[in-house]
Amino acid sequence: MSRVPPASRLVFLSDLNHIEAGEKVRFLGCVEDYIVPSGTLVLKHNYPPTSSPIMAHVNINHVLESIKSTEMQTGAWLNVIGYVEKSAVDRPTRKLSRKQRASQQNKVHVQAVMLWSAGAVKVDAYERAVEQRELAAGSAAVENV
Repeated sequence: MSRVPPASRLVFLSDLNHIEAGEKVRFLGCVEDYIVPSGTLVLKHNYPPTSSPIMAHVNINHVLESIKSTEMQTGAWLNVIGYVEKSAVDRPTRKLSRKQRASQQNKVHVQAVMLWSAGAVKVDAYERAVEQRELAAGSAAVENV
């Protein structure tokens, strides 16, 4: 009997820090930085707008050979499917300064299993579509109670 991998859950990047480690997710993000030594893309999508947006630190080592250089450039919008990972936030942070702690809390780590360019994505249309999907999923859950 073959085992089918779990489907990914479409979420906003800003929701990633509320998702349990090990869950498979799909999200959209804009490249802020590429950290070469660790093979990590830092992605951001400031939605809803906040003063301290969540940054997704996406490990791309497993998919590095299939990524084009243009997809790693600052400003590129990417679709990511991956698994949320435990991060330094899960460890004690007493020795960190308040600023360092705040920075750690705005980071989430994801292991990418698939990544592709979003091209000239209409971000506002994407945001509306994800919101509508979340509303539909929420009302379906209420009906099943």
